[in-house]
Amino acid sequence: MTDFDPMPDDGGWIAGFEGDRSVIVARIGPFQRLFQRPQNYVKKLHHTVYDLPIEEWSIALEAPSLGPLCEISAALSVRFQATLAFARQHPEHLGRLGDHIRERFKSLLKDVSEEELRRLETAKWLDQGQRRLERDIEDLVHELLATRDIQSRCRCTIEARLHEVNQSLLDQAMTSQDPTRQGIALEIIKRRREAQEQWVREQHEQQLLEQRLKLEQQQDILTLLKQESELLRAERQEMVLRARELLQSQELQESEKIDSEIRIKRERLRHETELNRLELKANLDEKEERTSNFTEVQSHLQKEIELLAMERQRLALEEEIHKTKVTRAKGWFSGVKNMFSAEKGAENNPSPNQEGDE
Repeated sequence: MTDFDPMPDDGGWIAGFEGDRSVIVARIGPFQRLFQRPQNYVKKLHHTVYDLPIEEWSIALEAPSLGPLCEISAALSVRFQATLAFARQHPEHLGRLGDHIRERFKSLLKDVSEEELRRLETAKWLDQGQRRLERDIEDLVHELLATRDIQSRCRCTIEARLHEVNQSLLDQAMTSQDPTRQGIALEIIKRRREAQEQWVREQHEQQLLEQRLKLEQQQDILTLLKQESELLRAERQEMVLRARELLQSQELQESEKIDSEIRIKRERLRHETELNRLELKANLDEKEERTSNFTEVQSHLQKEIELLAMERQRLALEEEIHKTKVTRAKGWFSGVKNMFSAEKGAENNPSPNQEGDE
């Protein structure tokens, strides 16, 4: 059997998983609220924490039958995680959201994936392989779950195997009215021809390689003899050069050692001088900063005291105004009340003159 080579992967779906995603249900009497667990969360008595883990899901797909020449098998491998929005939509399943998602959407994913697999019934995929169809199914699953507030990363695997069959079955497939069977038969014949051409090419290359190796062995023997003489001459020259370089290196090391000691002494003196200067400057800066900070703090405190005094005066004035308004309001209400009482008494007790007239 021969497997199709998949197309190279040109990108991936960004799932946006979170390893520590959890939701909290706060229940107080008949009321409850669901929210995402915050950072530095401290559990309370009326809180229940539900984890939303990243879960695995495998779905076997039923691929279309393409006859005895080709066998198709397909499967979905889904890694998914429920979101806060999905948890809010299904609060009654918080303890088993993963199983709820599998039970609710398995038939949907299986149906749409197997419908896409029907594209294998045409012969167009034989030239480029099945990777394009795998990517289309993966994108479709991603979109279906995303529209339902479920984050996912899907991997679709389609294995197409061409069987090694006898010539009679190939002839039957070639004369068949089914274009898919004809395409598969042509693909098998094409691969057989390519395999034969590859075998002949490899045999020819093997013969050329053996001849080339034989010539190279003879050439290597001559080269080795020549190299041995050159190595002996090179070794003698190397010994002379090493002795000369050793003497020069010793002289250079002595000179560098003397220069280094002088440079170290100069650098030590310069460093000590610089440290003394920096220490003196730091002391002076510290004294100036202390003096400046004391003056600023004293000025700030004086301003704060003045503002507090003004604020007290303002509050006292407002309180006095309020008391005056209240006193005036009480006097006005009292006068109005007395006036109405006098009018009412006059109406109830008429004068003697008015009675005689009557």
